[in-house]
Amino acid sequence: MDFETKQFNDASPTSIGAGLQSVTMEDSKLNSSENTGSVDGELFSFADWEESGLNSLKNNKDWLAVAQTSSGEQRIFDKKQFIPALRAGILDGLFTAGSAVDVHVKAQDGTWNKTTSSLAQFAKGHFHLRVLYEPVWSHAMAGLKWGALVGIGLKLLDTLILLGSVDPSMAVLFLVAIGVCFIPRIGMAGVAMVSFMMFKYSKANFFMIGLSAALIGATLGCIPGMAIGGAVGFSRKKELPQAPDAEPEPDGLMLKAVVFPFLGGVALWSFYLFIFNPWLLSILEK
Repeated sequence: MDFETKQFNDASPTSIGAGLQSVTMEDSKLNSSENTGSVDGELFSFADWEESGLNSLKNNKDWLAVAQTSSGEQRIFDKKQFIPALRAGILDGLFTAGSAVDVHVKAQDGTWNKTTSSLAQFAKGHFHLRVLYEPVWSHAMAGLKWGALVGIGLKLLDTLILLGSVDPSMAVLFLVAIGVCFIPRIGMAGVAMVSFMMFKYSKANFFMIGLSAALIGATLGCIPGMAIGGAVGFSRKKELPQAPDAEPEPDGLMLKAVVFPFLGGVALWSFYLFIFNPWLLSILEK
């Protein structure tokens, strides 16, 4: 498709996103309300962006984000570069919490799907962006996630040791069951087949044992992790950079992000160590 070529006078170059094409945003011959960009040196109006420039980038990308600046300009980022580029733009005041962000994602069948949200909403899915608006709560949510992952790993290890103390062959079969879950593209049918064969041999469903262990580990780890993350957020809050338009976090965040998760974690671990675990050991020893 041919793009309309124009000559720019006194225009300043900026970037569509680090590593992507250069873009010239202002043309002294155009009205101030008209934004233009370039793809491979060819200039076009952003009114035709969906039909021209963005489509050309889609030929070799599977994820693109188009963010609108506070002055109405468009900035395009790919998956590898959008976090540092958006973060720098937020701190410089180039983007605000209400800036529109269009995310274009390529599906497996080759079609593209588009979702639109505000920058503040988009940032909630990315720690390094969210922390600019919600320094304490973003750390609490990160702690929740990492606590769950650590809890799952530790509980699977604990279950492996427990099974090995009862019957070493059960520990081996448990390892096989966990390993099968990490084989790419095996699918539910493959997991069900392996599960059936192992059940015929041992009369135990090791996939259900692994799933139960993962759920217990996630529960035991996520709440204490949230308390730890919230405490880290409070300790680092004053030294962390914040967006110029960031609003103060709500009152009572100490209770919500630290105190309540800490008390909940203590209660859960007490129940696990003194009630659930002894009961489980008695079942396995029968």
